Amino acid sequence: MPIAPGAVAPLHDSSRPTLYAFFKHNCPTCQVAFPVIGELERRYGDAVEVVAVAQDAPEIARPWLDDKGFAGRAVDDSSGYTMSLAYEIDSVPTLVLVNDDGTVVSTSESWDRDRYNQWAHDLGERTGRTTDPVSTEADGRPAFKPG
Repeated sequence: MPIAPGAVAPLHDSSRPTLYAFFKHNCPTCQVAFPVIGELERRYGDAVEVVAVAQDAPEIARPWLDDKGFAGRAVDDSSGYTMSLAYEIDSVPTLVLVNDDGTVVSTSESWDRDRYNQWAHDLGERTGRTTDPVSTEADGRPAFKPG
């Protein structure tokens, strides 16, 4: 399980609320989730920083992120997984929302359509923006895929 809500976020380098998205390019579940994470970044990224935490070297991660439609900032965690270990990441994709005061607000693992739609709802309420779903049955993604 990732770091628990209410904990102080390690290695957090922003004074803004931040959604960290941990991934590895060859993870089949990340293939499903990252276009949706890219949509979260497009919708809310100017109010809540969305950061991809890459367990791959930048020369692999950035082109993969671009291909998945994620234009946000990426952090290189490929050398020793320092950030992944600090956040107690067991599987990818994992999302961790950190408040502007540096406390962990919420986490989720794997791909779960309902949970990602809840992320959109929560981020929309936090930012005063749309709370519309980011995934529906019509997009062809499964309802759930473990990480």
